[in-house]
Amino acid sequence: MIGYPLGWMIGAGLIFLFVLIALLSPVVIRGHVKRIGSDDDAELRVRALLGLIHYHWQLPVVRFKGMSVELKKEMTAENAGGGESDVRMKNVDAHSIMHSIDMTHMLLKHTDDLLGWVRNTLNHVHLTELRWKTAVGTGDAMWTAMLTGMVWSVKTTALGVASQLIRLNAEPNLTVEPVYQKAYFATEGQFTAKVTFGYAIFAVIRLYVRMKRAHGIPGGLLGLQRILLRG
Repeated sequence: MIGYPLGWMIGAGLIFLFVLIALLSPVVIRGHVKRIGSDDDAELRVRALLGLIHYHWQLPVVRFKGMSVELKKEMTAENAGGGESDVRMKNVDAHSIMHSIDMTHMLLKHTDDLLGWVRNTLNHVHLTELRWKTAVGTGDAMWTAMLTGMVWSVKTTALGVASQLIRLNAEPNLTVEPVYQKAYFATEGQFTAKVTFGYAIFAVIRLYVRMKRAHGIPGGLLGLQRILLRG
């Protein structure tokens, strides 16, 4: 029989090893976006703790209702084998858009260096897959060739900006295909990004501290939360 001190040390070592594995395990973020003509499709999947945590977001279904837009959002979260789905309907009109703009401005104003936090967090994200293919056409050969060059320019510029923010660990696969026969537009992108679970927790804590130091908001973080949740 293992003695009490030795058994305690083995148990503590196993717990430490489990925590270390959890902190070093990757949070895998996969995204897919597709647009063909006027049809859009997009989804985002996040997996953490070796699959014990799974989050899935699907592009909202858009329905036009008078002067507003109704969005049907579907989100799925799984934790340790259990699944939970959340379907919500939300109306988007001029008032809700202005409210979102005001809330974004308030976050930038009352969170200590929010943009700096975003840059530092993205700098620890590793992009392991990037595919982006596009097909464009105007029905005229000359204009199609010019549009193809413009799309290439947009893609290379976007890739250059992304490389300054995120660590690229894979060769990007970018293609642009001209369609000379007709007016046409289709684009599809897919990416996989990873960040360690430990740094993700650290980034959330840093954001909490920066929000708690919000200046000019009575009640600090709780006061800011009440303002953001106010309809």
